[in-house]
Amino acid sequence: MQQKLRQEIESQIGDRMPTHEDRNRCHYVMAFIAETLRVKNVVPSGVFHRAVVDSTIGNYSIPKDTKVFVYQGYMLKNTKHWTNAEEFMPERFLDMDQFITTRPKAYIPFGLGRRVCLGEKLAIANLFLVLVRFLQSTQDYDIVLDSHNGIEADPKVFDAFPK
Repeated sequence: MQQKLRQEIESQIGDRMPTHEDRNRCHYVMAFIAETLRVKNVVPSGVFHRAVVDSTIGNYSIPKDTKVFVYQGYMLKNTKHWTNAEEFMPERFLDMDQFITTRPKAYIPFGLGRRVCLGEKLAIANLFLVLVRFLQSTQDYDIVLDSHNGIEADPKVFDAFPK
């Protein structure tokens, strides 16, 4: 995935600073960000709301003034809505190698409804800029997560430090 991200960044942006407009050309980068937000949701329980009228959901009665919230973490990893839900697959947000702009119904990392997070667009824009700059500035290295205890650096990293 890292190589695919780097190749797209190199072909679409090169070494220059990324801009907001570059997001429209970096489909795999945007799919990677969307999948990251799906798998590692920042606020999995969302924010509390209040039932404004007596309601029923399935067999459950929700009295007026009851505090309710959507458990976003469940929706974002529910096998009912996601094929291989526990697997990290940016491709699920691509259609013919294009980033899908109409998000799936269960994709709610920023909440849903009238009280969707106001910072969603800013957060995604910042994630794009930070990810692209990070990958541009570390293009000589592979970032590898050790499956046991932390981060394992590519051996080339050690060539960068004086002996």
